[in-house]
Amino acid sequence: MKKFLPLLFLFLILFLVLPASVFAQTAILELDPANGPFNRGCSFPVNIRLDTGGGPTDGTDAVIFYDSSKLTATSITNGTIYPEYAGNSIDAQKGTINISGYVSSDTNFSGKGILATINFTVPGTAATGATQITFDFDPNNKAKTTDSNVVILQQGSVVDVLNSVVNASYVIGTAPCSTQPTPTPTPGPGSSPAVVVIPIGGYATATPAALPKEYTPPDKLLPTGTQEFTSTLVIIGSILTVLGILGLALL
Repeated sequence: MKKFLPLLFLFLILFLVLPASVFAQTAILELDPANGPFNRGCSFPVNIRLDTGGGPTDGTDAVIFYDSSKLTATSITNGTIYPEYAGNSIDAQKGTINISGYVSSDTNFSGKGILATINFTVPGTAATGATQITFDFDPNNKAKTTDSNVVILQQGSVVDVLNSVVNASYVIGTAPCSTQPTPTPTPGPGSSPAVVVIPIGGYATATPAALPKEYTPPDKLLPTGTQEFTSTLVIIGSILTVLGILGLALL
């Protein structure tokens, strides 16, 4: 029985010391604004907001559906949370939008920020009434790669940590454009978009001048070996040393 006590102590202490993100991470993608009236002949932006759930991420894919008879997606403006964007596209016929952001090999993103901004207009002939913009997201199939996902590379495997999404419901009306809602402001460093505009049917072509390879948004990207992670390893090493001594004493 005494031989099992050190292992029990080790499990309990590791459970208390290790950050929760090691055991579980739940990320959220959200459309902002999520509701409100948008009127014929008017333009409006929709932000795609990412909350990583406190843990790091290596990349995010957002696949979005919209009713192209009521809304026209005109362009995509990259956000600031990832230094690289590739494959962004708008398919006006199908009413789909694809956005992909990812990190450099030695960085990751943890926290809250704007993945991208989609710019819409409402055609003057659009039918009034309700319309939606939604994420393609299957919460029951983490292995699916064609829908929206937020990923982290762990021990050589890609893990999808996207747990939920917030879709948008709008009402097409005929009021003045000044009555339309706007996205929630994002204060602080790095809130302005890293401008790479993708027109209808286009793809991201980030050039070194527009988006440098070594670009690191201030206060956004964290190196993989963070101080918190290093401190945790030091604490665990100390605990293992103490437990080893205790184990020998109890034998």
